[in-house]
Amino acid sequence: MDRNGHPEVRLGDLQTGGLAPAVMAIIDRGVRRRPDLARSLDVEVELAFREQHPPVRIRFGSDGVLVEDGPASAPDLRIEGQLGDHIALMVAPVVGGLPSVFDPRGRAALGMVVSRRVRIQGNLGLVRRFLGVIHV
Repeated sequence: MDRNGHPEVRLGDLQTGGLAPAVMAIIDRGVRRRPDLARSLDVEVELAFREQHPPVRIRFGSDGVLVEDGPASAPDLRIEGQLGDHIALMVAPVVGGLPSVFDPRGRAALGMVVSRRVRIQGNLGLVRRFLGVIHV
């Protein structure tokens, strides 16, 4: 925990071409805005990119959040897509933790998932909570 009681977000291992620092900034913002939701997560998440970027591993735990480049060992949630698709999920307005059907950006994000352009492996409830933390 930091001095304000928010879970601490740390940067771990980095790889050439990795996106962990950028993802960490987004995670840190979400953790500061929604600390209770972030504290409720005890999961390992992998963001996999179809481009030449290595995956990003995000580990939420009782000691804070670790964000680093590299594959997750046994992810509870795995989201695979192009970099732009990941960004679209992060900026889509959410209702109940899922992209809103009432907003064009939310409908576009949902369409990417339905068409399997973005592939999500994991529990729907976990997806909702994770997107609730990271949405911008």
